Amino acid sequence: MSVSLGLGTRQNLTISPRMQQAIRLLQLSAVDFELELRNSVMTNPFLEESEEVEAATSTATPDIDAVTEAAPTADAMMEPAALVTDGTENTALAEADPMVERAEGLQSDAPPDDFAFERTPGAASSDEDGPQLGWVGETRGLRDFLRSQLYASRCSEREVLAAEVVIETLDDDGYLREDVQSSLDQVEISPPMTTEEMQAAIALVRTFEPVGVGATSLTECLLMQLRAKDPETPGLELARTILTEHIDVLSRRDFQSLRKRLDCEEEAMREALALIRRLDPDPASRYQAKAPDYVIPDVIVYESKGKLTAALNPSIRSGARLNRSYVDMFRGCRRSAHPQMSQQLQEARWLVRNVEQRFDTILRVAQFIVERQRAFFEQGDIALKPLVLRDVAVELGLHESTVSRATGNKYMSTPRGCFEFKHFFSRELPRKDGPACSAASVRNIIHGMIGAERRSQPLSDVDIAALLQQQGIRIARRTVTKYRRMLKVPPAEFRKVM
Repeated sequence: MSVSLGLGTRQNLTISPRMQQAIRLLQLSAVDFELELRNSVMTNPFLEESEEVEAATSTATPDIDAVTEAAPTADAMMEPAALVTDGTENTALAEADPMVERAEGLQSDAPPDDFAFERTPGAASSDEDGPQLGWVGETRGLRDFLRSQLYASRCSEREVLAAEVVIETLDDDGYLREDVQSSLDQVEISPPMTTEEMQAAIALVRTFEPVGVGATSLTECLLMQLRAKDPETPGLELARTILTEHIDVLSRRDFQSLRKRLDCEEEAMREALALIRRLDPDPASRYQAKAPDYVIPDVIVYESKGKLTAALNPSIRSGARLNRSYVDMFRGCRRSAHPQMSQQLQEARWLVRNVEQRFDTILRVAQFIVERQRAFFEQGDIALKPLVLRDVAVELGLHESTVSRATGNKYMSTPRGCFEFKHFFSRELPRKDGPACSAASVRNIIHGMIGAERRSQPLSDVDIAALLQQQGIRIARRTVTKYRRMLKVPPAEFRKVM
């Protein structure tokens, strides 16, 4: 064995401190941005608050109170006109009865409500404080936690990219119910990912905490948690058998039949059932933060002379500026004698430029959204056009990651209500004849179909898919099922009224 020295060259990509600051500021919400700005002003003597409010696109800045008062209520925004019939029918559709949701859960491989799981400490329930408006916030805690584990693993750049796609495909419950291919279609990867690479990425994500994330069904989620337990755990094998072979009997709570099928002692069955109860059917819940009670819009959309225009919210338009008195005083000093002060002056200059750049980027993205989705402001969700991050990035000459940061946790107040930027993004669904439509507009059509159905003969997911096919919209039955669940509408068998 010999030791030697050798010379070599390699290229490394590093992000400058100013760029790191720009990225951090851009991805902050309006509230967090204000806190960050105030903290910087308090800790950096070369900064002071700037109270100047400049109109970004017009000399006349709209009144946010007037825009807000003109907007309809949240209830009116969330319910399409086709569903507003009489009180009983609308309630049955807009908010499914909890017992109906439980019954639907049994149809989709879920244990009964009476067979209660023990809630994991720290887990949150989304039903504790009533319904939340889906477009008022977006839960990102789970995905951030998974990414932190991904970046800590020793993976190649391509493996990390594939895992990122899988993480983005997960729903808010941490389940992989959507086809990964639909997420792959929204990003450009060269060469394209193979099936083997995506399967490996799914397997990698499933090794992360919380155990059970990335499962395609409740049974698979519970089995993943059983596999992670000590092989000597009492009742482990019997619990696995119950979940894999007798989930239908468990869902009926027919414990006598279950014991006969298992051919085991009553104590052994109790042990296995107790183990299943301790499993977590919703492992992602502990990472889900509650939606905020209120939001501060970053942008106000108003109509002037028949044209919709986006302007920065004047209440958060104030930024920071250099304190000229301190800057002039420091110019007379030797900078080499005060390296810390020199660094603070440099950081102050970066902050002033990055704040202006943040406002400019957000406004450009907002104006593009308003122009692309103009029909939405006149007709609602049914008129939403397909839009993905890549479309905005190409049009504005930005990187997709920049657009993603500029739309995350950002809101705009419009004549139709207050919406998150992400609300205007929806993937494209092909049509046999005519232009493609967005997934959001298809969900609106499905909602309208269900609202107009005969209560004695409700439409099944297969029927809805067939009706959409007649309209030229190519959509699979499982996609209809997913959209129906997003609308919180129970399946046909539970909507039937004799």
